[in-house]
Amino acid sequence: MCMSEKNEEKKYPDSGKREIIEGKEYSGQITKANIASGVVIKKDNKYLLVQENIGKIKGLWNLPAGKVEKGLTFAENAKKEAKEETGYDVKIIKEIGIFQKDGESVRHAFEAEIISGELKFPKEEIADVKWFTMEEIKKIKDKLRSDWVLGAIELMEEQRNINAYLDSWKRCQADFDNYKKDQAKQREEFRKYVQMDVILQLLPVLDNFEISLAHVPEEKKGNGWVEGIVHIKRQIEDVLRNNGIEEIVVKSGDKFDPEIHEAIGGEGKKQVVKKVLRKGYKLDGRIVRAARVEVG
Repeated sequence: MCMSEKNEEKKYPDSGKREIIEGKEYSGQITKANIASGVVIKKDNKYLLVQENIGKIKGLWNLPAGKVEKGLTFAENAKKEAKEETGYDVKIIKEIGIFQKDGESVRHAFEAEIISGELKFPKEEIADVKWFTMEEIKKIKDKLRSDWVLGAIELMEEQRNINAYLDSWKRCQADFDNYKKDQAKQREEFRKYVQMDVILQLLPVLDNFEISLAHVPEEKKGNGWVEGIVHIKRQIEDVLRNNGIEEIVVKSGDKFDPEIHEAIGGEGKKQVVKKVLRKGYKLDGRIVRAARVEVG
């Protein structure tokens, strides 16, 4: 505001055309109006207002604001007015909105926060600077410079609420997405648990087939009933393979590996596999059953 407010009645020249000011387009009627910008500063749930000390507006409360000076953007002007009228250096957070009254005045409101400085104001222009709660501002509504003071504050709060609701929704959405992922993971773990249980019950059956076929006399291996047993064994192996079960390949002479081998007999650090006593299996890289081996 300051000295530029004293000239509030001066009008922008009417060119009769539309005019672009800081990227915003105004009609010829509006460009005649007084164009000002100011800030809404909130701290500890209170808002900073300045009390006018000039002419007809003396005693009225206003936002730190003033007529936009040539060469300054709306935001730059708002920061300048805040400094001149309160002594505080402020940072513009965002634009709140534009307030117009009957084509006579246009006010650009910005949300701002104090970053430095101390309370100091020109007493010839500003009678006082105080912090008010929303309730207190509503009680002195008839002592406000214009409707834009309360309007800008309420609009800023609405925007904050919308952002808070949006953030809350985003958190809920993220929590729900995480919940779905957790549920999917739990279902997959349960599926693997059930699958593992079935596989562990099938492996001894497969072992028995292995043992039985190992004891079939050579002259009987071509018989139909033996071929039938072999076929059933292959079917079981196919079922296991289709469910991700792989045999742990072990052969005589391999170095003993406690991660995949279960040792029977043998001593010393340089143990090697002498004989495979029972096959081992893994599922998706995890050991389902270690291969039982004789080492030496």
